[in-house]
Amino acid sequence: MRAASGLVVLLAGCVTTVQGTYPGDRPMWDGIFTHAERIELPARPVAVVAPHHLIDASELAGFWSELAKQKPSVVVVIGPDHHAHGAGVTVGQGVTYDTVYGPLRTDAGLARALRSPRRDAAFVGEHALHVHAPFIRRLLPEARFVPVMLQWAVPRAELEALARRLDQLLPPDALVVASVDFSHYQPAPWATFHDESSFSTVSGFDLDALFLREVDSPESLFVAMRFAQLRGAAKATRLLHTNSQRRRSVLITDSTSHQYFTFTAGTPVPRPSVSVAITGDVAASTGLTLHEGWTWHPDHDSGAPKYEGLRNIRGQEDRFFMGPQATLFGLAPGQQVRRMQNGLDVLYAAVDLSQPVPSLAGDCVIVLASGGTAEAARALLQQGAHVVVGRGFGPSLPLEHLDGRVLALSLGPFLSGEEGEGQVLGVTCTKEGVRTRTVPIRVTKGLPALDRERLGAELGLPLTFD
Repeated sequence: MRAASGLVVLLAGCVTTVQGTYPGDRPMWDGIFTHAERIELPARPVAVVAPHHLIDASELAGFWSELAKQKPSVVVVIGPDHHAHGAGVTVGQGVTYDTVYGPLRTDAGLARALRSPRRDAAFVGEHALHVHAPFIRRLLPEARFVPVMLQWAVPRAELEALARRLDQLLPPDALVVASVDFSHYQPAPWATFHDESSFSTVSGFDLDALFLREVDSPESLFVAMRFAQLRGAAKATRLLHTNSQRRRSVLITDSTSHQYFTFTAGTPVPRPSVSVAITGDVAASTGLTLHEGWTWHPDHDSGAPKYEGLRNIRGQEDRFFMGPQATLFGLAPGQQVRRMQNGLDVLYAAVDLSQPVPSLAGDCVIVLASGGTAEAARALLQQGAHVVVGRGFGPSLPLEHLDGRVLALSLGPFLSGEEGEGQVLGVTCTKEGVRTRTVPIRVTKGLPALDRERLGAELGLPLTFD
């Protein structure tokens, strides 16, 4: 029979044969390997993270070529069940992937031992898994192979149980691959900002925080990292960081980012940092203040603010504000909020510049400043603030960087009742300083939205092909 996606499913006894969405031909695939990226592994990995976006074909070829040199006897690939055709945790028991290098067959015995409902047909059309099949079949033809799909919001206890079963069943030389993309549906600068927080979370092996990052399958990441942790391989190394925008000659505002990690013997190397998205002026009447832990979920209320004025900026799947530790819309006059976030003491404060300045102390001090002059706002950087964002200073102005600290005197309008050009600021505080990313917006009829024309001009990219 022919599936709706156009992929062919052949049911021969108990075998489901799946032809990938990127079948190509032998010369095409040979060319991919000929132009493989040169990559060097830091040590033998127990588990890795690789994307399922074939726009990274040369990087994937290079990564898999190096992994193959380790000669794992078993390869388990775990990825998201994008279409929710499985059953929470779904293990392919009789699935065969058709590739130009021959069929890649599931090890049925090992798959059955993982104790999952048998829904082999659910693997049809799931690119998170079959994108890796040609690489495995060509480079590791003798390895035993098992594909695993995880739906969004699988209970943590089930993920823990799967990681433990893998640890019990797999031989010492096995390799677990989390097939995971990172930021989705964002312009490249904003995706890079989102990736700051996910990079820190993965590096520090903060398994709980994975579910608050902008990752397409935190469940797959959790299982791979927990498996590695159980085997004493909690040292994370990022080998590559790419974005689909770099393969395009025109602006795309829905890019996908990719991070390649290995997990090797050792302990985590924490990278304390805090990422915060900060908007332009917001009226107090909106009720939007400091929001921590914005999450997206396709099936139920995520708890993120549903303020109507955000509808054009939230983006596809409501990911614009997802991933950073916090989004700062505004604070009440004189309000201070102190948090311990990702190893840093963070202070959020609203300061009236016409009044005496309160004590500003912390590893990361972010101040909303109003009621004074530009000079008074700039002086806050000498009084302990790491990031100062002006409120009520008029049109959007360029950022000022001073000794590792940042002044954004005006980000322009956002939800203030004013219209025109503005920007949203992404700051990542570390103990070494502050990194920034911005995206331009335009407020029209009270609704902020991404400004594609200005973004294209800033990046030097045309909006369409000529």
